[in-house]
Amino acid sequence: MTARSLVPLAIAGLLLAGCSSSPGASAPSPSLSAVSAPAGGAALRQLGLVHGPQDFWLPAQIEVTSQIDQPNVVTLTMPTAQRALLVGWLQQELPPGWTVDGASDDSVLFHGGQWQGAFTCSTTTCAVTLRHQAGPA
Repeated sequence: MTARSLVPLAIAGLLLAGCSSSPGASAPSPSLSAVSAPAGGAALRQLGLVHGPQDFWLPAQIEVTSQIDQPNVVTLTMPTAQRALLVGWLQQELPPGWTVDGASDDSVLFHGGQWQGAFTCSTTTCAVTLRHQAGPA
């Protein structure tokens, strides 16, 4: 398998694993601190989410078609027409402390603090998922 074919598999794993938290895991609590997004950026709260990392932003002009907003995982879906915008943004505009782990023309894996993120596109939908990773027990 090539690295390009592994990215969608890793993203699928993040999406599936993020749908529920383990019974003993505590959910991260949303912080009320303000976030300063760069010009043209919008924090997750500005995009309508309650949960997710406070220090993460996406392009303000994205069209969100659906969302999942849980304490341990958030997902935003967008039309595929926004693929290039989102890939470029995630590779160039991640906040300080966030790192790109892998990227292709239609997928980006990244992390920051106790959050792991994934972006991918199919022929009909693009999605960004952020999943909280519990610290050591």
